[in-house]
Amino acid sequence: MLWRKSLETGNVTVDRQHKEIFRLVQDVLDADAFSDRKEKIESSLNFLSAYAVRHFQTEEALMTESSYPGYDNHKAQHVNFVKAVSDFMEAYKTDGSSVGVSDTVSGFVVEWLNEHIMGSDREMAAFYKDWTSS
Repeated sequence: MLWRKSLETGNVTVDRQHKEIFRLVQDVLDADAFSDRKEKIESSLNFLSAYAVRHFQTEEALMTESSYPGYDNHKAQHVNFVKAVSDFMEAYKTDGSSVGVSDTVSGFVVEWLNEHIMGSDREMAAFYKDWTSS
């Protein structure tokens, strides 16, 4: 999963963290190639989940600081993402299918990140930029 310049929001901190999330998702996808893939996938998923929570805290702090009017909706999207990742982590631990995890990551997570960044995150970053300029 490659980062594209078209995904930039214009906020340096948010963009740097997004790039890291993309790298972590790629680590999950790449872990399928290893003989000890179960441990690598679990480790990568756990780290991705923890990093996403820290990233969401950064975004939520920017929204709170600027009194962003879309805060509640944006935060709800974050909560839903964390829940979904937690659910497929549990499913993976139960059935151990790396194919299912790869499919989920390449399906849900990749699609969610692209849509969230191109929509909600861009709107939030533009609002924050305008707020800091005024």
